[in-house]
Amino acid sequence: MYYVTHPYPCNHYPMGHYFNHPAYHPFRQYPEVDTSIFEQSVVSFKEMNKQSAVILDKFAEHEYAQRLMKAAQSGNQSEVDNLIKSIGVSPSIKTKYTPSGILLTISEDNPCCVLTMFLRWGN
Repeated sequence: MYYVTHPYPCNHYPMGHYFNHPAYHPFRQYPEVDTSIFEQSVVSFKEMNKQSAVILDKFAEHEYAQRLMKAAQSGNQSEVDNLIKSIGVSPSIKTKYTPSGILLTISEDNPCCVLTMFLRWGN
C-alpha cells in the first residue's frame, strides 16, 4: 500500500499558499478599459494593409519581380530600396533579403503597429 509520509501534496506547500498569491485573488479591482489607442492602431493597420496590397500587386508584375530579385541577388541594397520606394506607398518600409526570400517590415511614423511580410522566392 501507499502511505503519505508528508502532510502536503508533492510540492510540499500547503494549498493555502497558492491562494494567497496576488494572481489568485478573485476580488482584485482592475482599472476601466480604454480602447482609444487600440482603435487608432486598428485604423492605422487597415491602412497599412491597403498599402501592402499595392506592394503585392507590384511584386506580381513579372518585369518588376525580375529587377527586384536581380538587385537582391547581386547584394545591391540601395537598388532594392529604390525599387521598393518606386512603388509609391506612404508607410516606412524596411527590406531584408536572403537567397530564399524577402522580408518587408512596414510601419507608420507612430509606433502603433507593424506589418511584417516574408515572401519566398527560392529554396
